[in-house]
Amino acid sequence: MSAELTSARATPPRAPDEPGPVRFDVPRRGRGGRAVFAAARSAVARRRLQTLIVGVVVLLSAATAVLGVGLLVASHGPFDAAFADASGSHVTATVSKDVPADQVAATGRAAGVAAAAGPYDVVTAPLSGVMGPQGMKVVVAGRGEQNGPVDRITLSDGTWLTGPGQIVLTRRTAGPRMAPGSEVTVGGVKLRVAGIGASVTGTAEAWVWPTQSDVLTGEDAARQMLYRFTGPGDDTALRAALTTATAALPAGSVTGATTYLTVRQALNRSISAIAPFVVAFAILGIVLSVLITVNVVNGAVVSGFRTIGILKTLGFTPGQVVAVYLAQVLVPAMVGAALGVGLGAVLAVPLLAQTDDAYGIPGDGAGVPLWVSGLVLVAAPVLVALAALGPATRAGRLAANQAISVGRAPRTGRGFRARRALTASRLPGPVALGLGMPLARPSRAVATLVALLLGAVTLVFSSGLSASMTEVNTAFTRTDAVHVEAQVMIAGGFGPVMARPGGGPIEPPDPAVVAAAAAALPGTAHATLLREAEIRVTGIGQEVNLHGYTGDASWNGYRLPSGRWYSGTGEVVVSSYFLRQTGYQVGDRLTLPGGHVVAITGEVIDGSDRYTVIGDTSLVADPMMARVEIALTPGTDAAQYTKALRARFPEEDSGVYVEDRAVGEDGETMLIIQSLIATLTLLLSVVAALGVLNTVVLTTRERIHEIGVLKSLGMTPRQVRVMVITSMVGLGLLAGVVAVPLGIALHHAVIPIMSEAASTALPRSAMEVYQPGVLVLLGGAGILLAVLGALLPAGWAARTRVATALRAE
Repeated sequence: MSAELTSARATPPRAPDEPGPVRFDVPRRGRGGRAVFAAARSAVARRRLQTLIVGVVVLLSAATAVLGVGLLVASHGPFDAAFADASGSHVTATVSKDVPADQVAATGRAAGVAAAAGPYDVVTAPLSGVMGPQGMKVVVAGRGEQNGPVDRITLSDGTWLTGPGQIVLTRRTAGPRMAPGSEVTVGGVKLRVAGIGASVTGTAEAWVWPTQSDVLTGEDAARQMLYRFTGPGDDTALRAALTTATAALPAGSVTGATTYLTVRQALNRSISAIAPFVVAFAILGIVLSVLITVNVVNGAVVSGFRTIGILKTLGFTPGQVVAVYLAQVLVPAMVGAALGVGLGAVLAVPLLAQTDDAYGIPGDGAGVPLWVSGLVLVAAPVLVALAALGPATRAGRLAANQAISVGRAPRTGRGFRARRALTASRLPGPVALGLGMPLARPSRAVATLVALLLGAVTLVFSSGLSASMTEVNTAFTRTDAVHVEAQVMIAGGFGPVMARPGGGPIEPPDPAVVAAAAAALPGTAHATLLREAEIRVTGIGQEVNLHGYTGDASWNGYRLPSGRWYSGTGEVVVSSYFLRQTGYQVGDRLTLPGGHVVAITGEVIDGSDRYTVIGDTSLVADPMMARVEIALTPGTDAAQYTKALRARFPEEDSGVYVEDRAVGEDGETMLIIQSLIATLTLLLSVVAALGVLNTVVLTTRERIHEIGVLKSLGMTPRQVRVMVITSMVGLGLLAGVVAVPLGIALHHAVIPIMSEAASTALPRSAMEVYQPGVLVLLGGAGILLAVLGALLPAGWAARTRVATALRAE
């Protein structure tokens, strides 16, 4: 409502949002909904700045809420829906082929098992005829029914099996160009592709008829059981239920097990890692919006005491006065919520797109679920209304004569002694007066302090979060250790045969020759040859990426959160993702193809969503590709070095691709995370600054008469500006000091959650990102927000003429 009633004298220039003469386009008695609507509409039109602040605050808060809740819900939405429709397997168990089928089938009737399917004969066999490396192996299951009690297969093309001689492939295995009717070869047996299908939990990559014995035999053959349990619970509970169900089987006969939670986490790995910090931002935004709304309405009530009295004199009931004040904030809140929901949905699109078609589960492209948008669209205005209800009720309870007589000036007794002590101190007069201004309205000062605190916490948290993501990206890419990389094509290793422009096929050089040439170049500190192959490990449903290094590779920048680097041909290190997805631990033994048993001695961080095993080059029997990883001596120009190595091995003639890894090593997910951090930090900083702006505008308008007196006594515009800005600096300093430990605590709480969501360990350096000098700067975050919010009203106060200020009530 209006801050004051003006007389019939000419109205001088007004401050931002300074209301003009009060006009009530309402019936004389002020009764009825039309009267309330007219009064609220008039107030919204006059209080433009407060209306804008509420609208923008709600807009930004609604956007962060939609983004946070939408990511939490939609990240698992496509998978959960598909899993329910397909009666997906809670646990897929691999059992030794030596156990009789009827004994394995009996486990499906054990206590706690709601439904089971199998046993199916499975084999890991080489597949040819599709796009992929030579000798690529896939998991093939012998299965007659498409829609069994567990794990119904979804066909995207073709038909299901009708007998031997046919095969159904997953789209990931078949590749984009494979179509029903094509022929492939599995283990030397030619089969016709009947259809393209998908298992929601990836129980197999191909299916053949159960009697296809020429395919379903071999040293990698096993049996597969699919279980749904009555109370699935978490991953630990599922594995415990499997242990109970298979207790009657011979010890050690269950050679592997994968839970649906593991598959779901792998499917939404990137987006699940993003959701925790977005939710943290959303909570901060919601709390800020509540605080600022309370401050706006409370300020409107305090500055509009006289107007409240006039409304009641015109016949407005207490309920109608409350309704007028609620309507003032609900109108901009509803507009802001609508715009914010749209903004949040747009921001979520690139993140939610990562779930589409992953693991053969089609996404619907709808982005944030409609019910989430609807919930925020309703909840945001309701929350604003609840926040405004307290001060609005206070307005409704005021008696007309009391409201008119009180006016808008704060009682002089509040903080009088503290303000007097400040002015008596050695501080400059404008600074002392400014520091004392918030003491006149303690409740408003507290609300502003909390808003500044949350804004400063956001800056501290986001600063650490951004630094942590930089550390994580460096650990994932190893750009601090491996500066240049040369990828060497292996003839027939993968994909189509490369050819010279207008010429015959390329004969790539021996990778060892490339490694030797790199080692001989000036500026080389280390050059190590790496051979890669995709292998199958019994009990693990996904391909394992095997890396074999020649010679010492301990310099290559892998971070080891646990264990140690491998030593010799009998040891390997594995990716953190491998351990979390398969259940293996450091110290366990792994059986590679050919019966080679190796010990897992360490866990490395690589950021890949592949199962990675790293060891000696002798473990790689059939390399798919090769790389030479190169570290440069200090001072060596990576671009010039890359150019020299490319001149030695031209890509168009040699099939060797040399890359300067300092260029373009930021992954898409990391770029999205950094962009989101910057965007959300900016949004919440603006919200906090708007809260300060609102407070300073209210305080300055209340004390405009005092400012006029001070100007008449000789205070310059510059001193007025300093006084007004200083009124918020004290609160900003206190907020900044308190925000530092709170922001660090929030950072240390969110980073481990992101790590678990991404199924990877993080480097120790990702937690140790706050340096003393940085903390001192971050401690000034509250002051920065306070100054930014106070600049506009400080400028207005400095420009106000003495006569104008003295005429104000």
